[in-house]
Amino acid sequence: MTNNIYNYGYRAPRFRADFRLLLQARDHNPVLLDARCIDLSEDGLAAETNAVLEMGERVLIIMTLPGTPTSIRIAASVTNRQISSYGFAFIFSSQNERIQMREYLESRRSAEAKSPELSE
Repeated sequence: MTNNIYNYGYRAPRFRADFRLLLQARDHNPVLLDARCIDLSEDGLAAETNAVLEMGERVLIIMTLPGTPTSIRIAASVTNRQISSYGFAFIFSSQNERIQMREYLESRRSAEAKSPELSE
């Protein structure tokens, strides 16, 4: 059985992901940068982009989570960089934002647990 959840013990479990999102750098001339989410957790996400971002840089993440009808905007900071992928830690503006992300990920976990795996 393939498990798409990575549990590291010292941080929130990460889910594999593959969806487009936009990053908006928080500088004097903000531009929208194209990116692709590769994993997602309650605390942040990893994304691939051709943009060059600095460690600690703050961005606004604009995304529509798979299976949801509306876009959300969450502030984040760059916490990791590996060639063309970056790690972002969410900076929630309210407890409601954090709860919304937790509930979305719990629904993903439930859906994956109920989904039978095909075996060949």
